[in-house]
Amino acid sequence: MPANTNYANLASRVFNTPLAVEPAYAKTFFSALSSRLDIVEIKAPDGEVILGEKMRSKAASYGPNRARERPYQVVDGVAIVPVSGTLVHKFGYLRPTSGMTGYDGLIARINDAVGDPEVRGILLDMDSPGGEVAGCFDTTAMIAAYAKQKPIWSLTYDMACSACFAIASATSRRLITQSGVAGSVGVIMAHVSRQEELAAMGRKVTLIYSGKYKAEGNPYEDLPEETLSRFQAEMHTLREQFAGIVATNTGLSIEAVMSTEAQVYRGQAAIDVGFAHEIVNGHEAVGIFSEYLKTTNSNKGVVYMTTEQTQPVADVAKERAQAATEERGRIKSILQSEAAAERRELAEYFAFETSMPADQASAALDKAPKTAASGSVPQGLLDAAMGNTEQPKVGADTSNPTGDKQDEAATILSDFRAATGKAKRSA
Repeated sequence: MPANTNYANLASRVFNTPLAVEPAYAKTFFSALSSRLDIVEIKAPDGEVILGEKMRSKAASYGPNRARERPYQVVDGVAIVPVSGTLVHKFGYLRPTSGMTGYDGLIARINDAVGDPEVRGILLDMDSPGGEVAGCFDTTAMIAAYAKQKPIWSLTYDMACSACFAIASATSRRLITQSGVAGSVGVIMAHVSRQEELAAMGRKVTLIYSGKYKAEGNPYEDLPEETLSRFQAEMHTLREQFAGIVATNTGLSIEAVMSTEAQVYRGQAAIDVGFAHEIVNGHEAVGIFSEYLKTTNSNKGVVYMTTEQTQPVADVAKERAQAATEERGRIKSILQSEAAAERRELAEYFAFETSMPADQASAALDKAPKTAASGSVPQGLLDAAMGNTEQPKVGADTSNPTGDKQDEAATILSDFRAATGKAKRSA
């Protein structure tokens, strides 16, 4: 069956009818529809003929040249994703609405930002006391997975507690303001009994059910001890699961997380317990994240965070200048030492051909025989310089049978390198 029979309505709306589209986009538009409407060739008004693979390439390469509507704000490459109010499962709204944030909307926004080429990192702007357990742990796992594709940071500004902290734990770096609070790794359940209220009103509710546990927890009677114990055990299990997730995400031990007993921590205290990395001014968080992203490397759209911050250029230049100054000082100390006066050639060798410290060079010069100004470096240098230090095996023949000055210098240099393990320095 031809493909276009399944898109008859679409074909009627794009063929034989006026379209108000930009010419360059028209080529892309029809290229994108080619597989659906059996288009095998496009002849453009400018004479260009587009066939097969070229159509597929043109369709795939299209990107809008204007800012698109996003469910988040982008500032300096950072997508700001608010997480505020009560967190709920299957809320059905993309953005926080009516004091609530849906886990579904949060994941949809993060997914969009991960695929956005203009976004280099995602900042979760958190101000929530938590919410439903249902959907929370799955959302946390999804965010941890997304964080492997693009850097995701969280900002506690000013609350990331319970379910909200579970989400924060999945981010690669957790910022907090000085007044921010984080933690509350625990769960809670409430039961309302209307038994006495109904009795005072002269009403009695009879529940008809099948299955021992079918009506447990109903509001028309006080909670039986057996049911209370079962509910309490479930709370302990969920708390342990929650703590395990936080421990895995933060690198803390599960015992350390459990020992917090669902306590909340403000500012520096959150850092001390391991729930946050850094205190920041909330107004500066985006700028801090943006500057950090400039030190990361990207490959095929995936951003990998470097483990070390790039050293400022000014610091590198300062270190190099200091090293150059120290080297000049070393050379000057060797050449101007008293021992160098009558051992000039050897002193120059130590100064320019080795990295020997000035004090060691001076000591070696003191032990070396004095030479005439035009004399060569003495053959007994190595023994005099190294003193009582155990020497490596540098070969049996260190003599200079030819008497050639160049050979003699080469022999001394070879002996020195073998003795010290230092190679000649290069620029």
